Amino acid sequence: MARLFFATFWVIVFNGAVRKWIAPNASILYLLQDVPIFIAYCYAIWKGFFDRGYLMLGIVVLSTIILLQGLIQVLVLGLDFFVALAGFHNYLFYLPVLLVFPLCLTERHRRNYIWWNLILSIPMCMLAIAQALSPRMAWVNRTTGGDAAGVPGADVARVSGTFNFNGFYGIWVAMAVALCLGEWLLPKRRRVIQRTWLLILCTFTVNLCHLVAASRTAIVLAAIAVAGAMVGAVVLGSNRAIFAIGGILILLPVAAGATFVISPQEFNIVVQRFTGEDAKQNVTDRIEDTLIGFATTPKFSLIGAGIGMGVDAAHVGNTDTYNFTYELSELDTVRNVMELGTPVGLLYVLTRIAFVYGMIFLSIRLVRSGTSPHVLPLSFVLLAQNYADLTRSAAMTASQVMVGYAFILGAYYYPDAMTGLHFEADDSLTRSE
Repeated sequence: MARLFFATFWVIVFNGAVRKWIAPNASILYLLQDVPIFIAYCYAIWKGFFDRGYLMLGIVVLSTIILLQGLIQVLVLGLDFFVALAGFHNYLFYLPVLLVFPLCLTERHRRNYIWWNLILSIPMCMLAIAQALSPRMAWVNRTTGGDAAGVPGADVARVSGTFNFNGFYGIWVAMAVALCLGEWLLPKRRRVIQRTWLLILCTFTVNLCHLVAASRTAIVLAAIAVAGAMVGAVVLGSNRAIFAIGGILILLPVAAGATFVISPQEFNIVVQRFTGEDAKQNVTDRIEDTLIGFATTPKFSLIGAGIGMGVDAAHVGNTDTYNFTYELSELDTVRNVMELGTPVGLLYVLTRIAFVYGMIFLSIRLVRSGTSPHVLPLSFVLLAQNYADLTRSAAMTASQVMVGYAFILGAYYYPDAMTGLHFEADDSLTRSE
């Protein structure tokens, strides 16, 4: 099962490269990471290796309600069945990850996950710099459709690393930043990366990854990871941890200066996107709409527009597919309520919000017990991403997010051995032959 977890991680990382450089128009490869996940589900059923607690009950109940609502939409609205299947996939396929992968993530596997994420930041940073230095229309900057991913209104590439779009890249970067900060929260003897010079190098490269991205999402998510790390340092009550995270905050301007040296154009456009009057108003509106928009924006609808109507499967043959994707709403939670209808949509969104905040409280509990402080900055990142986008591009967004939550739940089932809490995963949560 652990091998399937890491297979999922590597497929997520390299899926963008496979699609946008080797086979840019082979959209079916977009679902490549579903293969190890599906095999993991089959293996878990075969071996009886899955969570049997309240989390499973909640997933089953919520999935049943959404399935029934989707079938009503197919029968009453005449929703295209293929579009409905795409919607069911994006909403429901990745939820069982929470029941399967955490039960295999012992401390050893979590340490391997941290190691590979941080070491990966070095070549990813080199690729990001190459993309930032290259013209927007250069081959290295093209997306899966063969076009360049640029910043609206500017001839600047939005760096996406090996991923097929900067949004998915931003999630990986922020999660890597969170794991890196978790390393600094630990005393040296407990770190995954024992050599201080290598940890400093990874810290510098992973932060350059988001600073050169020309992506507000990547930068904001990374900043949220830093906020989570500061909370983690306070929860630990460690002066050393507070000084370590404070030192990183002080050195961030150095990384920002390196960004200016590497690509002044990228640096200036990022500053403009944060400080321009229109940009500041845009950010404010997005935050307000994200926090309360799902309750105030959609008009009341008992049935909804149809599950899957906000994904690309609903727009096959449309000449303006990108803009058509946003006809319901660019904001994920607002679009969820529009798609599912007011009662079911609000139930889904509120359940999602309760879960992500619950994971923060669980992470605080884990950090207080001395287990894996990486979970707290990671939970902050995943909370922000759950608000931003989860279901429209779920093959990349939801799979990444669920892998992150699997890490947190793994720390719950298998606390770090050095904490002095020597207990195994609760046997009542699983069944075996």
